[in-house]
Amino acid sequence: MLARLFFMVFLCAVAAGLRAQVPSAAFYYGPEVPWDELAAFDMAVVEPAQAPVPPPDRVGQVYAYVSLGEVLPSRDYAAGIRSEWILGDNPDWQTRVLDLAEPALRDYLIEKVIRPLWRQGYRRFFFDTLDSYQLGVETDTERAAQREGLETLIRRVGETFPGARFILNRGFELLPVVHRYVDAVAAESLYQRWRPDSGRYQPVSGEDREWLLARFEEVRQRYGLPTIAIDYAPPEDRAGARSIAQRIQSHGVVPWVSNPALDMLGVSNLEVVPRRVLMIHDVAQDGLWERSEMVRYGLMPVQFLGLVPDIRYMGEPMPAGTLNGRYAGIITWFNDDTGVPPAFRHWLARQARAGVPVAMVGQLPVDPGDPDAEVFGLRQHPEPQESPRVITKAPGIGFETPLPALLEVSSPISADNAEPWLTLRAGGEDYMPVAITGWGGYALDPYVVRSILPTISDADVTDRWVIQPLDFLRQALKLPPMPIPDVTTENGRRLFFVHMDGDGFPSLAEVRGYRDQAAGEVLLQEILKRYPVPTTISVVEGEVARTGLYPERAEELEDIARRIFRLRHVEAATHTYSHPFYWYEAAAHPSETQGSEGALRLAVPDYTLDLERELAGSARYIEENLLPPGKRVEMVLWSGDTNPPEKALELTRKAGLLNMNGSDTVITESASTWTLIKGIGVPKGDEYQVFAPNQNENLYTGEWLGPFYGFQRVIETFELTGEPIRFKPIDIYYHTYIASKKASLASLKKVYDWALSQPVNPVFASDYVKKVLDFNRMVVARQGNRWRVLGAGELRTLRLPEGVALPDLRTSQGLAGYQSGGTGPYLHLSGGRASWQPGTEGTAPGIWDANGRLTAFERDAGGITFSLKSALPLLFTLQQPPGCELRQNERRIRPVSREGDRYRYRSDRSELNELRLQCRP
Repeated sequence: MLARLFFMVFLCAVAAGLRAQVPSAAFYYGPEVPWDELAAFDMAVVEPAQAPVPPPDRVGQVYAYVSLGEVLPSRDYAAGIRSEWILGDNPDWQTRVLDLAEPALRDYLIEKVIRPLWRQGYRRFFFDTLDSYQLGVETDTERAAQREGLETLIRRVGETFPGARFILNRGFELLPVVHRYVDAVAAESLYQRWRPDSGRYQPVSGEDREWLLARFEEVRQRYGLPTIAIDYAPPEDRAGARSIAQRIQSHGVVPWVSNPALDMLGVSNLEVVPRRVLMIHDVAQDGLWERSEMVRYGLMPVQFLGLVPDIRYMGEPMPAGTLNGRYAGIITWFNDDTGVPPAFRHWLARQARAGVPVAMVGQLPVDPGDPDAEVFGLRQHPEPQESPRVITKAPGIGFETPLPALLEVSSPISADNAEPWLTLRAGGEDYMPVAITGWGGYALDPYVVRSILPTISDADVTDRWVIQPLDFLRQALKLPPMPIPDVTTENGRRLFFVHMDGDGFPSLAEVRGYRDQAAGEVLLQEILKRYPVPTTISVVEGEVARTGLYPERAEELEDIARRIFRLRHVEAATHTYSHPFYWYEAAAHPSETQGSEGALRLAVPDYTLDLERELAGSARYIEENLLPPGKRVEMVLWSGDTNPPEKALELTRKAGLLNMNGSDTVITESASTWTLIKGIGVPKGDEYQVFAPNQNENLYTGEWLGPFYGFQRVIETFELTGEPIRFKPIDIYYHTYIASKKASLASLKKVYDWALSQPVNPVFASDYVKKVLDFNRMVVARQGNRWRVLGAGELRTLRLPEGVALPDLRTSQGLAGYQSGGTGPYLHLSGGRASWQPGTEGTAPGIWDANGRLTAFERDAGGITFSLKSALPLLFTLQQPPGCELRQNERRIRPVSREGDRYRYRSDRSELNELRLQCRP
């Protein structure tokens, strides 16, 4: 009996291993290759004409599409194909069928097709059209010659290019000769095919399916190779694609279900949950669109929902290819419903027909009477001649401010088959300014963000959300519940960092004991030495260097900066050379120091503004003159209006520098509105600007006019962005001049003391920036009932919204633990990859919280082994089942307290390695 039980366990283990070895595969031939998403698949086939150079870290996973049996006349190598190498034509695809029995043709394909791809970095190839010769031969002898020619060609590629690997499209008869070079065998149309001659999808007959399944089974059994079925479904029928994929998978075959052009992210045994969202505005001018309502108000809810904005102007080219699978949806936020290009309206309607969710905010981007707008089901009504009244109002209406007594109808419309959020009635007509529809939803002015009359306590803050933006966007974009990458938290504790803009470094202090000394000296003695927490310090070269405004004080100021940068808990940043106040205007008028709104930059003598000098040049100055050996400048902290153009961001990235600053998160008790909570950053063309999580003392002190103790109100901002929803980390952000006055210095100390009294996880500003960049690239996917995430390992937290269950830690990979309740639940990643399935039966060991970063983590049947490192003495809590003990080098570590199955530990050390939580079976 025992032997039989052992054998059954062994068989189960083998079966589980075989299932684990079944790869995932993706085929994407479209433009704008989604490399991050494709990285989630074990095998990804791309069209090299759309991707001339594969990412260096993906060469072992990416396969270049190569048609061996046919050639399109548009291919760059087609002109060299001789007429005697042509067997015939394939009218379905307008291609020419090649005669692979010709040795000269095989030489040509190796030299003109494979070798260039090898030089570009491709090491793997997907060989297509391997059976096309059937269209041009009639006898068995001719077929055998073609088959031998294909075998010779594929074998020669493998021999000529050592390490080359292939996926074959069919070519079953070639495997006895070439299988040692092959990673998988694919074939099209197991359940549903595409007929290009009729432009229709067609079910595959049972007879054809059984034949193909038999070939697949032979490949797996005889050669041990995975098999892939490429089927086709309409882009808008995602549910149908999933159903086909599941049926394919039931045969042990890897599915890929996509559209006929293969220019969308389809469905395999793994499906990427799209996180990109296309956000389209109608503000054409650079420098102004960054201040648009879409950026000021729309970024925060979009990014909090886990989405990654792709921002474009309505007159720009829109993303090519099919958006389904790559984009979660489209958001338009227009200020004006006139001047919308007809081409854009046509494109938007086409996306809606293809099943891409559309959320329209502000003004309508379409004309309800236009035939293109039929898909939206909008109905135009006459303008109301009397004041409307409320008929229906959803809970999401009146979120931060009630509806006004005098209601407006800026767009007199309603929508068919809609769930109204707000219905108004006037003169027998019903108007629907906010609704969720089958294609998405819309929220029209003035029922999105409402400007209200200021009060004394509100000062000039007048904007409030009328709609609940998170609920509206979640419903309009039809977002599925998914784990959300989170940049506010690590290991269950709120991130905390400090960064300083170098303005006012030479300012003369009014503080007792430091009168007439530089503010930088006061900062060093009273803050940086007193609070040894990770701090990012910048200087303005034009303020401290001999080439700047105060050459007579340069020796003193540079000495202070050197002593600051020698501190272990200080990392270096640049706040530029001449501190541009208005980046766009200063860059447009480099020789000017005064502009339309005042000073454009510091009036550094004999200097014409140069972006490279401002950024990489000032970083070089700091590294060569101010930093100790081994330190480098990590970041650029944007100056002035903190609105750099794309070129400045590009120069920063190319100099190897991170960037941060911008936006104005200044929510307080007297201005408690989400409109004052901004996003985490903004894309600008191909570049990305990371926003500071909140604002500095300048905005809390009346732009440094007083009250000078006002910065202590940032504690209100921290509290309101921490609970009940954690929108932001804690970032103590200030200028050097805050140390020049007694009141402002006292307020800064109060802020530090408050922050350090909280359960925080201290990091450098550069660490936070890396997390934001990782947020933009992280991939979330489903594989059956299992979640999978893939990132760079910088961002280590996933937030679980309602509808996503807690994980089963016992069967997880890459999960160190989780923290439920509070502002979470939060999952703790131990690195860049993780996978898990739901289920919390029993208690599995894991990290509950920690004030440091995991530098190592491993889970096994007996418990967990991990290492932690912090900037402060370590505090951590373990979720610990009964019968577990924490040890290090056989020394037992006892908890300082316990609450249920959570054990709290403390150490005077900031780093502990190879901790072992050993649990009895």
